[in-house]
Amino acid sequence: MFRRMIFWLLVFALPLSISANSLAKNDNSEILCQNELASVQVNFPTARANRCDVVSPSTLNLYIDPENKPINDSAWYAFRLVPKQIGELQINLYYTHSKHRYPPKKSYDGVKWDLLDQNRIDVISENKIHLRLKLTDRPVYISAQEIFSVSKHNNWISKIAESPGISKSTIGKSIEGRPIYKLEARTDPDVQKPYVLLVGRQHPPEVTGALAMARFVETLLNDSTLAKKFRQKYNLIIIPNMNPDGVIHGNWRHNMGGIDLNRDWGPFTQPETQAIKKELQRFNEGNDELILFLDFHSTWRNLFYTQTDEEQTRPADFSGEWLESVAKRLDDKVYKFTREQSPNSGRPTSKNYIFSTYGIPAITYEVGDNTDRESLALAADIFAQEMMEKLLKWKSH
Repeated sequence: MFRRMIFWLLVFALPLSISANSLAKNDNSEILCQNELASVQVNFPTARANRCDVVSPSTLNLYIDPENKPINDSAWYAFRLVPKQIGELQINLYYTHSKHRYPPKKSYDGVKWDLLDQNRIDVISENKIHLRLKLTDRPVYISAQEIFSVSKHNNWISKIAESPGISKSTIGKSIEGRPIYKLEARTDPDVQKPYVLLVGRQHPPEVTGALAMARFVETLLNDSTLAKKFRQKYNLIIIPNMNPDGVIHGNWRHNMGGIDLNRDWGPFTQPETQAIKKELQRFNEGNDELILFLDFHSTWRNLFYTQTDEEQTRPADFSGEWLESVAKRLDDKVYKFTREQSPNSGRPTSKNYIFSTYGIPAITYEVGDNTDRESLALAADIFAQEMMEKLLKWKSH
């Protein structure tokens, strides 16, 4: 297994596919618009800026549209500025069907991301934001969150699959034909064990949930005594990126069929959710047992949506006991979180479907948009460790 964590290396140290190392005065590839100071480009995966107006030699308007309407307020944007000369460029962001949510981040290489200084952001209204950007001699990416692209997902998946006892396969393809990858951890293929199922990235902009999932998975698969003992008793199915098309296109919420995948568990109308349905068939037929389900997302703050204490699950009382054990180890100043007991609403979400079908704890792991990334990783370690401890204790009974 892993001699050390590869999380930060693989997630953040993989550059974007477009070079951003030199002043590109003659680079006209997919220019959205340009003025005397710079051009705006959207020719890279995850990019989103839909229209552009030239206001003056130093000011541009960018309009950010969702892929579908109506839609929730997950107003993703990502674009690249290619300077023509050094100076200060004003970018006015206009959200046509939403309000500003994500503080702008900048990167010169797609690896190291920094928040844009607050004194360079003017909030005009909830859907109008002015950015004052200092241009150097290098192109710069501006994005709602650090870019966790499909290629980074896939590189991470391939690296994980190099370890003994872990296989990589596809459970299906997206609307545009991209593979939906599965990692399966089975240390003893001939021994029948209960499964834990983890899924992520149903909603494209939810980067913090994807980062937490990656670290969580690495903790389950590392060389610690606890992790080895856990894998002796349990198998794992891990589906890190359910919506690769949405990620590629910089969608706010949906797949390329205009459907929120986390409202399609049960109907299973989309290729991505049909792939999940097919994967779950093994548990419907009684060939394997599913014991726990986690779905990783992002929202305004750190929280966990669980079944209520009145809704009976097997293992019983797992959610409350798990999160209580974590709370004893995590200082609120490091990673504050809450448990939200969320009764089955009848909506076709992953949480509702899995609980209704299998009667097991089905939990939505939500990470705050602006949660400190080191705290996010530390918390994911502890959540994974305590999950293993609780399941091992239950298994021994």
